[in-house]
Amino acid sequence: MSGAASPDRWGDEHAIDLGAVDAPADEAPPVPTTVDVPRRRFRFPNAAMALAAVLFLVAAGAVAVAKWSPFGKRDAEGVVTAFLEAAQAGDIRGALAFTDQPHATGDFLVEEALDTRWSIVEVGQVASAPSAREGRYVSQVYAEIEAFDGTRIGFRYFVGIEDGQVRIENALSGSEAYPAFDHLDVNGVTVPVDEAMGITNIVLLPGIYEFYPELPSTMELETEGVLLTLGNRFIPLGGDYADEWLPIPWPTVSAEGAALIDRALHAHLDACALDTERADCPFAFPEDDARTIAPAPGAVWEITAYPTVRAQWWGYELLQGFTLVTTVPGEARMAVVVTEDGESRETVVSCPVWADGLYADLDFDGGAVIRRPDGTTLERCSSLVEVG
Repeated sequence: MSGAASPDRWGDEHAIDLGAVDAPADEAPPVPTTVDVPRRRFRFPNAAMALAAVLFLVAAGAVAVAKWSPFGKRDAEGVVTAFLEAAQAGDIRGALAFTDQPHATGDFLVEEALDTRWSIVEVGQVASAPSAREGRYVSQVYAEIEAFDGTRIGFRYFVGIEDGQVRIENALSGSEAYPAFDHLDVNGVTVPVDEAMGITNIVLLPGIYEFYPELPSTMELETEGVLLTLGNRFIPLGGDYADEWLPIPWPTVSAEGAALIDRALHAHLDACALDTERADCPFAFPEDDARTIAPAPGAVWEITAYPTVRAQWWGYELLQGFTLVTTVPGEARMAVVVTEDGESRETVVSCPVWADGLYADLDFDGGAVIRRPDGTTLERCSSLVEVG
């Protein structure tokens, strides 16, 4: 009778025919019949079993994540790419459909305001994490675009994933604009500006935007007037860095504009010389308790030299054009009657002429008008010099 096999020898056991032991010696043993061999049993080392357990847990976790987050990297990148492609193609409604503001409206969210001379350079997910709200996931996707001149700008979009929806949550950012005039002109689309506020809020899709493209030849922009924008970042074409503030360029007077202002100022002063009672005129006699001064019969002011002025822009406060600053005063003379100690005499006096307190309003038709802003103090003749 055979003993039980040692556990160390499982799988090496042999079939034994017990009837062969009792058979006579001179008889040939019977041919053994086929016997079923027991199924082999394998032993797994502890390390292998531990590894299997870990793999099982990882697989289970992956299944759980897959069930919790039905979208992944490709979905976030795909939505940003589709948004940019639609904007680049001029499809405003198509672009907005990939955002959390699909029905957004704005003065410049129109086809006429789009300049599509730019291309998509890069789109890639850079971060992702579950949101504090259960069932919600947020991916960060970096995008970069390039203008036709090689200027580039980048922005990081936040893509929300929730309830089967994948949408860009910071695609549209309103920006405060401080226009230089009573209107804002972007890529040929013009909208009025509330002069009481002096500012307006605008929303722009990614792309290229030119401010005041129809500026008359009397004015120039002191900085680059064409911008590349992405998200809430703006960079002038050829610029070195992007800014979160919308850098609307300010106007300056061209050489043609300066000559026009001089002619307008001369005409304004000539009219003032004939009508000194106008509120926007610099001619007046200073008050003097010791004497009185009055124009001689038929006398008017004669301008012997016009003031030299510089026009500088202060429109962001007043929306009233170019303020005139006198660099060299002019001169005006008049025949007057001076009464002093009861005696009168006729003489000629000289008065310096200043333009401070006036401003030049340059219109978009190439004209110029000299005005006095409300609430400003006009520099009048504060001293007289007797010259003859």
